[in-house]
Amino acid sequence: MNSKVQTSQAEAEFPSEYYFSTEIPIRKIDLSLDIHVSFASVLDLVMEAHLQFFQYLGYSVTDIHGNSIIFANASIQYQGELLYKDKVIIDVSLDNFGEKSFDLYFRLSKRNRAEKVSVVKIRVLFFDYKLRKVVPIPSEFKKKFDTGKYIKMQSPEIGKEISSAVGPDGFVFGFRKLEVWNLAHVFLLHLYELCESWKGKVEPSLLEHIRSISSLLPVRIAGAWGTRIRAEKVKNILRAKVHLEELRYLLILVADLGKVDPSQELDDLQTINSHLKKYLNKVRTGETRKIR
Repeated sequence: MNSKVQTSQAEAEFPSEYYFSTEIPIRKIDLSLDIHVSFASVLDLVMEAHLQFFQYLGYSVTDIHGNSIIFANASIQYQGELLYKDKVIIDVSLDNFGEKSFDLYFRLSKRNRAEKVSVVKIRVLFFDYKLRKVVPIPSEFKKKFDTGKYIKMQSPEIGKEISSAVGPDGFVFGFRKLEVWNLAHVFLLHLYELCESWKGKVEPSLLEHIRSISSLLPVRIAGAWGTRIRAEKVKNILRAKVHLEELRYLLILVADLGKVDPSQELDDLQTINSHLKKYLNKVRTGETRKIR
C-alpha cells in the first residue's frame, strides 16, 4: 500500500500523555555528509522506536490479535538538529482511534528533553494479509487503551531546562531520568488515591500496609541510582523487586477478600517488574551511565 511522508510547518501537537519512552544514541552512519542526522535517519529512529513500543505492549507488529499494522501516511515537523553522539529521547503516544485506524505520535528531543528535535505523526491501519485489505481495529487491542491497562505518563514540557535538575552538559541529575522510577512513582501516586477510595471497603491496617510497601518501591529504585557501587545498585534493585512482590500479594489479598478489584494495578505491577528486570540487566552488564 502506498504511503505518504510530508514535512509540516504547522505546530504539531503531541498528546498530553505518553505510554513509552526510549533513548537511542546517534551513530556516524546516521549522519548526512558527516554533519547531522538526515531525513531518512529520523524515520529510521522512529521505526526503531515503534518496534520497541509494540514489544513493550506485548505485541509483534506483524501479529496484533492476528493482524498486522501498516502506515498510511506520516507528518514530520523538524525543530532541531541531532549530531554525532547525541542521545535522542523518543516519547511515544497513541491517540485518535477510529474504526480501522489510529495515530502514533513520536516526540524526539535531546539533552534530557531540554532541546526539541522533531515531532512525527503516523496514521496506522490494521491490515489482513490473507484478505489483502484493511480491517477494523481488533476490539481486544482498543479495549486495553480504553480501560487504562497501560500506564500513561504526563508529557513534560520540552525545551525548558530546569536548573535544579539539568547540568551544563544537559543531563538530568538523579533518578528522575529512569523510566522505571517514573513508572513506579506514577503508580505510587495512583495507588495512594485508590486507597482513599477503598476506605470503608478494606481494613484500615491493610490499606496502611499497602501504602507503606508501595512507597518503598520508588525509594529503592532511587537508591540504586544513587550509589556508585555496582553491588549496592544490584542489592537495591533486588530489594525493590521484593517490595513489588509483597505489594503484589497484598493486592491479591484484597481481591480475594472480594471487596475491590485491583486487576488493573496487578497488570501495572507486571509492567514495572519488566522494567526493573531491564534495569537490573543494564546494571549487571555495566550499561548504566556514570552517576552525576
